[in-house]
Amino acid sequence: MSIRRINEEVISMISKGEEKAFSLLYDCYYTYLNTVALCYIYNRDVANEIVNDVFINVWHKRNTLRYPIHSYLIQSVKNGCLNYIRSQKTSERVLDEHKKQLLDFQEEYILSNPTPLQYVETQEIEKEVLKAITKLPEKCRNIFEQYLFLGKAPEEIAIENFITVSTVRVQIKNAMDKLKLSLNHLICLLPLIFFK
Repeated sequence: MSIRRINEEVISMISKGEEKAFSLLYDCYYTYLNTVALCYIYNRDVANEIVNDVFINVWHKRNTLRYPIHSYLIQSVKNGCLNYIRSQKTSERVLDEHKKQLLDFQEEYILSNPTPLQYVETQEIEKEVLKAITKLPEKCRNIFEQYLFLGKAPEEIAIENFITVSTVRVQIKNAMDKLKLSLNHLICLLPLIFFK
């Protein structure tokens, strides 16, 4: 569903407690907001949790919702990501230097980048990723597509293709390395593709 379908009337209906309107908002924005969260938090499960918390908060505060809601949702996700990163930094008494640097980088990125996904609404990114995948060597591409698009585990791919699990893992790593090189200009969006 398109984000453009969320108009003032839908927000007004949500404010009145209409669950169908809320479901429409959720369906239209869930994937988009997960993409935003994954630009900051390189963990799919945590990103999903943050986005779900945002929607729970929207429902609880539905009486105060105002149109347009787009910026509010993005800012809420960013705040959720920032809170998560800060909690990680304080909850672990001993952070190794690399983890601390990563958390510092993530926090700085969230604070300094107001709109990391200005052109995500277009289909250009998806086209670039698919085009880059088609340029992979055939065996590598076949394994990677099973892993990425079909969600198969390396063990499952190995059994179905009569190869070892380590071969599958090597092919997936090779594919990711090649795609990271060819999609370097989309680096902030690569976690959406590669981190499972």
